[in-house]
Amino acid sequence: MRFKTINFYIFEAPFKNPIKTPKVEMDTRKVLIAELIDQEGCSYFGECNAFETDWYDKETITSVHNALKSWFDEEVLGKDIDDFNAAQTILDKISTQPAARSTAAMALYQAFYNLESFSVEYGATASGLSDKQFEVLQKTEPKRVKLKWSDNVVDDLKKLQRLQSSPLLALDANESLDQDDISILQGIKSSFDIIYIEEPFRHLNSLKHVEKETIPPVALDEKAVDIASILRYIEAYNVDIVILKPFRLGGIDRMLEAIKILQQRSIKVVIGGMYEYGLSRYFTAYLSRLGDYPGDITPYGYYFAEEFTEKNGILNKGHIEFVPPVINKNQLKRY
Repeated sequence: MRFKTINFYIFEAPFKNPIKTPKVEMDTRKVLIAELIDQEGCSYFGECNAFETDWYDKETITSVHNALKSWFDEEVLGKDIDDFNAAQTILDKISTQPAARSTAAMALYQAFYNLESFSVEYGATASGLSDKQFEVLQKTEPKRVKLKWSDNVVDDLKKLQRLQSSPLLALDANESLDQDDISILQGIKSSFDIIYIEEPFRHLNSLKHVEKETIPPVALDEKAVDIASILRYIEAYNVDIVILKPFRLGGIDRMLEAIKILQQRSIKVVIGGMYEYGLSRYFTAYLSRLGDYPGDITPYGYYFAEEFTEKNGILNKGHIEFVPPVINKNQLKRY
């Protein structure tokens, strides 16, 4: 197979409910979409999970665009790529830019493999638990709810306990806590059944100042950037849950490898997303089937009223049903 063109597009839609976390507030989600076109005229798309600015990670929409354009011109254009193994070798040329690699890997995976239909358990994320959002959770019956940390975290957890579906509860503090918050964590541990909290502290050394059994299980998240680093953190800090995100590790192939290695070591794995549209959400769900807890998978229409994929990811009794995504290019704006 040979590829002749790479195109770039932007899609942006408002959140139904603005996102508020300890790090950022967002009213809309802008994403970059890359399109690889082969010599037969077939298109394969990848959705980038980077943001416009570096508030979450050093890679941004601009840096991913620049990296992929150079990579395509130098490593892909007009060259024969016989299978996905050969594609991985070429993808490794941008290993230092995992969000860019993940975007390209998403497109190339579709070029060499047929996508499946499947269903996964619904794992919702709540950011600022408004009455409206609570009603949505009550109606949609997620199997797991991950609550973003806020000053109202305890009251929000009490509210979530009232959900009739009795979902598993997780927390995400986005590395925003310090030693003064340990007593709150200990109170949460004694009052609620929390399956994990994603990396509460910026520096994992903070874990050495608190007994592991007195706070909710800590999951490695932001620092889970490659398998070697993950294994070092597990050994140093006795972490036994890891949140794996495709755009942090570098794509679907890196994710599959990491899941296998960690589960062989009895480390629990959760697949994380980042406010995705339908294309990226399909692949996050695809990987989430292999996780130990429900991943960050939301149904169509949860975050956004409009998307650039045909309607997909339909909620049905606590499970989300996916079919291979179809791109509506009329929704995309050339970058």
